[in-house]
Amino acid sequence: MHVKKHHSWKLSYKDAAALQSKLAKKIILYDDFDVVKKIAGVDVKYIKNSNLIMCAVLVFSFPDLALIEVKTCKSRAVFPYIPGLLAFREGPIIEKCFKKIKNIPDLIIFDGHGYAHPRRLGIASHMGILLNLPAIGCAKKKLCGDYENNLKYRGEYSFLKENNEIIGAALVVKDNVKPAFVSQGNKISLDSAIKFILKVSKFKIPEPVRLAHNYLEEILNDKLSRFEWLLFRSEYRKTKDLENKLSKIAEADFIYSNNFVLD
Repeated sequence: MHVKKHHSWKLSYKDAAALQSKLAKKIILYDDFDVVKKIAGVDVKYIKNSNLIMCAVLVFSFPDLALIEVKTCKSRAVFPYIPGLLAFREGPIIEKCFKKIKNIPDLIIFDGHGYAHPRRLGIASHMGILLNLPAIGCAKKKLCGDYENNLKYRGEYSFLKENNEIIGAALVVKDNVKPAFVSQGNKISLDSAIKFILKVSKFKIPEPVRLAHNYLEEILNDKLSRFEWLLFRSEYRKTKDLENKLSKIAEADFIYSNNFVLD
């Protein structure tokens, strides 16, 4: 997919924070999409004992979550880890991955925050704006704000607020499990973001993101063929055609078929 030219990723802390405040004004906090037929999950993993990072973008059909496309990238992290500035560390490799995507998703789910950020521009919002696509942030821990912590059952949620502004929601996606923190990334309302996360989640982490995470784990542990086997044995196997495609890519570096792409 094409990504328009934008700001430099190589900024000082002061300039990066200032840019976040500027870009936050461009976030669209209402539903600006038609029918969602494809959803992407994104995950980034840091390789031990190096400054290398790896990104996976998995695109699924929606609502059945059949795997359509996989793209991975590896590069060096050039920006240090600074809380609140995650996009400047992971954004370049995420952008690189999306430039390789052939099946452009209608919605992206990020493992991180969107609007629920001190400067209202977490990685889901930052990348949602740059990619010009609807995006949702779903994080395991909150970065800012407060909520009523008496949630217990799937579907229960409490608005996440800071200075009386609703910036997201603490959402229970599995009974008796601590809530995930959902917020708008771009081009989506909070109500829709909550509904989509519930539709694609069985555990605390949404399935598109969880499978992207597992995919990276398997690559880094040289167990790619095992991952593919588990994937097509799961409920995401909807057709014999998909099973055949997955079985063929176990040892391949590049496979291009009708609607499934791996590299």
